[in-house]
Amino acid sequence: MVDVVLVVLVLDYPLLASSVGLMLSPSSKVTPSFPSDVLECILDNVTLADTSPTIHACALLCLLNKACQLYCLRDRECWTFTAQVTGIWKGDSASTVTYDICYSTWYHSNDITHFIIGTSASSIYKPTTTPDNAVNGFVCKMDYYFHSNEQNGMSWWRADLGAPRSVSTIQVQTRRDGYWISNFQHVIITLGNSSDYVNPVFDTYPYKATSGELLTFTPSTPIIGRYLQFDTNANVFILLGEVKIIS
Repeated sequence: MVDVVLVVLVLDYPLLASSVGLMLSPSSKVTPSFPSDVLECILDNVTLADTSPTIHACALLCLLNKACQLYCLRDRECWTFTAQVTGIWKGDSASTVTYDICYSTWYHSNDITHFIIGTSASSIYKPTTTPDNAVNGFVCKMDYYFHSNEQNGMSWWRADLGAPRSVSTIQVQTRRDGYWISNFQHVIITLGNSSDYVNPVFDTYPYKATSGELLTFTPSTPIIGRYLQFDTNANVFILLGEVKIIS
């Protein structure tokens, strides 16, 4: 079961527990350990008062900042970040920054990305930009947490969802490392049940995305399929910060 916090936005901070709510914002509990890269995405660090209900007070601080997508507690210190994290994130060998508990607001109750059993790509740009990085559940700034392939003709990235799944929306976070070219352009997204990846078109993107942009693809009706592909119709890279698949 997903551990979810509903944050109540109130007018008077000291009356957090009893005031009438104005807005509800869901967030999901995530693995509270990250690579040092997460510190590049920090928004604020606040020591909470002893009388504050810590997790709710920290959640409120995040909710009050539109850029916040992750909040963590360590003792009574509340840390807020722009880093995007999903329930897929399990930490890794480079996860040296730890907290007592963390919640992500980049949450969707129908996220089915965790069903992916394998990824592949036409090539990789360098050893740290492997295709599984596009669905590892963490994106901040450093390039070894996103996927990029080489500019070697018709580039592609593929994911196997393990079984036919109904997909209504796919989100793509472009690179966030500050480089001015996103390397996400002229992309065709397909989804279907043919293992040779010759499948119906889910959506297309005949433009050049900007770095740091969050793209949302939604066909007129949900499409059922197992094999997902991002393909280009031009001699360009495909760079994926993070891919989220929603049923």
